[in-house]
Amino acid sequence: MSLHTSPQATPAPNKKVLVVDDDRFQLDAISEALHSLGLEDITLSDNGDDALGLLMADSSSFGLMLCDLQMPGMDGFQFMENVSKNGFSGSLIIVSGQSSDVLHSAALVAQLRRFSLLGTLRKPVQRSVLAKLLAKIH
Repeated sequence: MSLHTSPQATPAPNKKVLVVDDDRFQLDAISEALHSLGLEDITLSDNGDDALGLLMADSSSFGLMLCDLQMPGMDGFQFMENVSKNGFSGSLIIVSGQSSDVLHSAALVAQLRRFSLLGTLRKPVQRSVLAKLLAKIH
């Protein structure tokens, strides 16, 4: 499932965004928050396998990825491992309802895998916190 409209001015150098979360409500909420912040070219994926397929088809097409940690099948840690092997060069935001310890561990894993990590977001995603992370994109 994906949403595509004409791109607008945005802080991201590459405006295409991939959001990976198994919860439809969260996908919609994150997409709405991104839209409200001026990001329009957003692709939504409800599982790691499909998202990985999108990235493998063209890893350079996405400038930003938001990824949940707890998903059935391929979880966020496995997803990050697979994505790191496929040359993703965009920015990453980790999204989760897990504890702060788990988010911290995920951030360390992302940094070890050489992701351009903007930070972590607790669910439910707050637009103001998301905006602060997006402001880190140069």
